[in-house]
Amino acid sequence: MSREAGATGGLERLRSLALLVPIALAVLLGAGEGEPAGRETGSGVLRVCADPDNLPFSSAAPGERGLYVDLAELVAARLGVGTEYAWWYTFYGKRAVRNTLLADRCDAFFGLPADADFMGRDLIVTRAFLDVGWAIIAPAGVTFSYVDELKSRRLAVVFRSMPQLLLATRGGFQTSTFRTDEDALEALARGEVDAAFVWGPTAGYHNLRKLGGAYRIVLVDDEGLQWRATVAVRKGGEGLRDRIDAALAAMQPEIRQLADRYGFPGGPAIRFAGGAAAPTDAETIVAGRSLFNQHCSHCHAPNAMSPEPSRDLRRLRSRYGASSAEVFFTTVTRGRPDKGMPPWNNLDAASLQRVWAFLDSVQD
Repeated sequence: MSREAGATGGLERLRSLALLVPIALAVLLGAGEGEPAGRETGSGVLRVCADPDNLPFSSAAPGERGLYVDLAELVAARLGVGTEYAWWYTFYGKRAVRNTLLADRCDAFFGLPADADFMGRDLIVTRAFLDVGWAIIAPAGVTFSYVDELKSRRLAVVFRSMPQLLLATRGGFQTSTFRTDEDALEALARGEVDAAFVWGPTAGYHNLRKLGGAYRIVLVDDEGLQWRATVAVRKGGEGLRDRIDAALAAMQPEIRQLADRYGFPGGPAIRFAGGAAAPTDAETIVAGRSLFNQHCSHCHAPNAMSPEPSRDLRRLRSRYGASSAEVFFTTVTRGRPDKGMPPWNNLDAASLQRVWAFLDSVQD
């Protein structure tokens, strides 16, 4: 499941890199413009949407196919049908869904988030079959029970990822910033940092394949850092959804085996510090309000007091609960083109943290 996942826990994060990746063009492989529509399991084939280069989730290359592809094959076998694949890069999650599943190039998309706000008007989803999220990877000798206990350590993060923004908001961490999860993990292996706060499935896969499984990986469950993967189909496909759902329900041991095969981390998750949030000083809130009024008020009204409910950013907490911070950071850095909002890449991480501090202070 990628981490590019829209407006909630990892929603625009359908790829396995940290929250940001180099911009790339979406390329469709193996799904022709004239492909017949509406084929489902009744025709003897399950058409699956998947990313061609996104291990440990999916791959079109020979060799390891990824957890989602392996799972799709097992589900199809249980349904008594074969599989075909519509390959599309998932740098931008919703765009990938629109150009594959909603364009009727495939029947099922494995790994979309269990969240009604993620294209819920167009999709229906199965039960959640896998938990994924952010994690800290460190040598076995680095012990900690909370994230805050790593303040004396050198900690790798990915540029503009949710961990980078959260750690900077809390303050006191010694962070080194990298472009991708893989870059951060390689720095960890070289001893340049003491731990890395990166995408859990990528950390687990890298640890298993390149580090000999020698490192400890601990999930972090705070501020919406964990989310649940489902299989999505188009609305109107309730019959197919129910058949896939029944297959998943009967396949929990196989799913766990797949997760272990690809190194997905499990076990109990830790929090930053017993769930306590770091206090935000008044100067930061004032600076954040100034930045908000400078960059955001033309759409969301001065001081975030928009009379239009859909643009009223004082309602983030009531809408998204513990995921509010991630909704904010993901939406601002990735944009919501379907809603007319571009990404605001002109604001650096420190400015975004100040804007969030202001918005957090005005939640009802």
